[in-house]
Order: sequence, then C-alpha cells, then structure tokens
Amino acid sequence: MRVRKALFTGVLLAAPVLLGPAGAAHAVAAETATVVEGEPSKPGGFSMATCPSGTHLTGGGYQWTPEDDADRVVYNGPSMDATTWGAKASHGSVLAYAVCETE
Repeated sequence: MRVRKALFTGVLLAAPVLLGPAGAAHAVAAETATVVEGEPSKPGGFSMATCPSGTHLTGGGYQWTPEDDADRVVYNGPSMDATTWGAKASHGSVLAYAVCETE
C-alpha cells in the first residue's frame, strides 16, 4: 500500500461586521488528505484501497488497463462501510485509489 499526503486549506468566511478592527487575521481551517493506493487487480478482479485508522474516506478513483475493446469498468465506488474504495473491470486490471482525510 502506497500512501501520499497533501495539505488542503479552507478559509472560513465571516461578514465584514464580524471582522473587527482593520487588519484582523482571517480564520483558516486545515485538513490533511491522504491518498492510498490499493493492490493492482488480476484481470477481471477487484482492487481495494482502504483508509488508514484515524482517517475517513472522502472519495476515490482508479487507473484502468483495458484487456480488449469490450472491456469496461463495472464498479468504481465506496464499500458498504465507507472505509474502502473499490474498482473492478470486466476483463482488464484496475488499481484503486482512496482519498482519506484526518478526523
């Protein structure tokens, strides 16, 4: 399992009357996102990427290597418990990615 980290920063907005004196600092909230890479699937099999403990799943995706012209990605989505992102192709192989954020 390969894990990549990134820092996302969001700005909390406030009405001008709540900013106080000129030059007051703006509030900033930061979350750390981790991208987890699953194991490559065998042809026609599932690839699963699971979020590490202390994080929650926010999204995911896949990398696909088609086997033939009739090959299709037949599943790309979260698990029932929303801790894992899975992907499956009808014939080819896939590699699932999960985007996880700290809680």
